[in-house]
Amino acid sequence: MLVLTGRFLGREYERIRNRFSGLDDPREVQLDVKVFQLERSLRTKGGLEIKDITDEVRQAVEESGVENGIACVYSPHTTCCVRVNEFETGFLEDFARMLRRLVPTEKYYAHDDWDRRTENVCPEDMEAGNGHSHCMAMLLGPAGESIPVRDGELCLGTWQRVLFMELDRSRDRRWIVQVVGD
Repeated sequence: MLVLTGRFLGREYERIRNRFSGLDDPREVQLDVKVFQLERSLRTKGGLEIKDITDEVRQAVEESGVENGIACVYSPHTTCCVRVNEFETGFLEDFARMLRRLVPTEKYYAHDDWDRRTENVCPEDMEAGNGHSHCMAMLLGPAGESIPVRDGELCLGTWQRVLFMELDRSRDRRWIVQVVGD
């Protein structure tokens, strides 16, 4: 049960109110909500690799049949993230240079100190430290993005793209898009 108040989704409030105007209390309506999920796997090259996944996310929105809602794009890895930004060579070079300057790989990270670290130990990590990758991920914020969907399309700006970012070495990775709406 969804309770409508004031200006629920702006224009959507009027559309829904008119659709259910015959009810005793038009503020209480049952809405059918679609939920669609798609998962993709990939092998990254490592070393601040940035891959444009916009077309695949758009395809998921189309397959979902959702006209108005939200697309949540997420990476379930602590040293990867999904971001919305411009996919332009100069910017990507500037961004990688800035991240490497802020979080250099050759510095000491307690996460990589096997004389100290006793939690979440993975033998693969002992071969090559990735403390810098975790620090980068924390600076970049959440592991995903939420993008509005209107009229069956992602609401992206002119130059905006959905970017999958690998902050660690080459690995098998995945990302998930969940589209929710009507």
